[in-house]
Amino acid sequence: MSEGKRRILCAESNKDVGDLIALMLTRKGYEVESVQTAAECLKVAATDRFDLYILNDTYIDADSLELCQQLRELDPVTPVLLFSLESSGPNRQRRPTQAGVKIYKSKTSDFVSLVPTIDSLLQS
Repeated sequence: MSEGKRRILCAESNKDVGDLIALMLTRKGYEVESVQTAAECLKVAATDRFDLYILNDTYIDADSLELCQQLRELDPVTPVLLFSLESSGPNRQRRPTQAGVKIYKSKTSDFVSLVPTIDSLLQS
């Protein structure tokens, strides 16, 4: 691990989307580890330390809220960003917040603001 680089675990079930997120964040100076399943995410999170977790909506082996709750058991303080295809209505945001999600972003309307949001979150 490089000194001073913030580490992000990106758990994105769509490999192409995960690769794009990792590329954007790597270009901004972050160290990114990408996984595609909830089981992989939990395995990596249990053995390494991260500054941020980015979760997708669903995985072949769990949904994002179940995964977030399991991450919270391993690590109650690291922020979780849910990057979702679902619409961003109030009910959709309340459930993730109750599960431990710090920030909810919609893939359809917030993709451009993903990196600035992460920059802001990790500078606070």
